[in-house]
Amino acid sequence: MRSDWRIRPATPADVDAILAHRRGMFEDMGFTDASVLDDVVAASRKFIELGLTNGSYRGFLAADDTDRVIAGAGLAITDWLSHPAAPKQSRRAYILNVYTAPEYRRKGIARRLMNAVLEHCKQEGFITVWLHASVHGKPMYESMGFEPTNEMKIVLK
Repeated sequence: MRSDWRIRPATPADVDAILAHRRGMFEDMGFTDASVLDDVVAASRKFIELGLTNGSYRGFLAADDTDRVIAGAGLAITDWLSHPAAPKQSRRAYILNVYTAPEYRRKGIARRLMNAVLEHCKQEGFITVWLHASVHGKPMYESMGFEPTNEMKIVLK
């Protein structure tokens, strides 16, 4: 299924591409207020820059034959309390920023990125991995074995 692209790890030099993907992901979800998206990008920059440096954020990027980043997926690794399902695991792996440029969609790139992220998680010893699925991404994630959970939220204003 691969043609003229490859998957590579993200480096601190890729922060702008990752942030562009984050913005594009939210645009695809229907968020259209440019000033809000500008704030999201600005507020996310430090987290991603620091994470790419200290390993708490790992990026997986698909690049074309000119090294243009065409898709990506991120993995945030945080300290977390253990759980009976993984009693010796005190970290949490959370997949985020999954995005493919429109002209490269429906070519299996996102699935290959997700497989790379999941393989990395297995190698790191993670038993469970979380993500928040958009309406567009949910069918792929379900086909890969992801299941809905009982998480809930409240918006405090």
